[in-house]
Amino acid sequence: MRLSLIIPAKSKDDPKLKELLASIEAQDFPKSEMETLVITEGTSESAKAIGIRKAHGEVIGILASDNELIGENFLSRHYRMANIEGAAQTSKYFYEPKDNILNRYFALFGFNDPLAFYMEKCDRVPAIDEIGPFEPKAGATIGDNGFFVRKVLIENTDLDNYYHIDNALEAVDKPFYLYGSIWHKTGGNIFKFFTKRYRYGLQHAFNSNRRWHLVDFHKPKDIVRLLWFILCGLTLVQPLYLSFRGWLKIRDIAWFLHPVVTLLTILNYSVLMIHIGLRHIFQLLSAHMNVRTA
Repeated sequence: MRLSLIIPAKSKDDPKLKELLASIEAQDFPKSEMETLVITEGTSESAKAIGIRKAHGEVIGILASDNELIGENFLSRHYRMANIEGAAQTSKYFYEPKDNILNRYFALFGFNDPLAFYMEKCDRVPAIDEIGPFEPKAGATIGDNGFFVRKVLIENTDLDNYYHIDNALEAVDKPFYLYGSIWHKTGGNIFKFFTKRYRYGLQHAFNSNRRWHLVDFHKPKDIVRLLWFILCGLTLVQPLYLSFRGWLKIRDIAWFLHPVVTLLTILNYSVLMIHIGLRHIFQLLSAHMNVRTA
């Protein structure tokens, strides 16, 4: 077995998952030399660890259930480069003018969270940029949405505490970035997007098992970037400037989601921090009361 694809999914009846499986079926990679593991057990992160343990391929490709592969040689290219370099992923998210506005916005900017953009930890580059060879910034968000890695590297990471970025960076310093795109259909509507980000934050924010942090408060540069993100989001001037600059390159109203999504991200994460803080206080009070009762 040369290639194992691991796809965490809530349900095998998900329409987006079926679109992904159809795009896998259309690939030119020999089907007799690959396996596709759809894992519906546990959380999205634990499902990836389960899949890695079950996989038989010499290269593992980790896909999200809302991905779609672009180009019939997507798998063969990524398999080949992961074998040579240790890990590989595409440089961009696929931009489709007829896609919904949220997906277009993420593809145009090259991220799925504006905080990652301001922390300079994006996992892709903007979809419309004509780029030459580039080096991703250290600490970029890798390990998902079309991340291919040699099994011998990823299986020796901490699978008991699996988080896609943490384990990917333990397996390899950085992947080899291939020109091309993967379609990430993460956007439905803004409410669902922020609900998903909030739920993810509750699971992983301030988790003592995490080794990688989007904002590392031990690093002065990260603190400065966080403050810059808050300033930009609250004043809206810099996000609007980026929107107009993008509009001059390609006429798409999706550019102007940036000020809105940036501001809402600040509000979303602020409420999340309050939620986590109150939960922590409640846990401390409960522990204190239990001690007194005992």
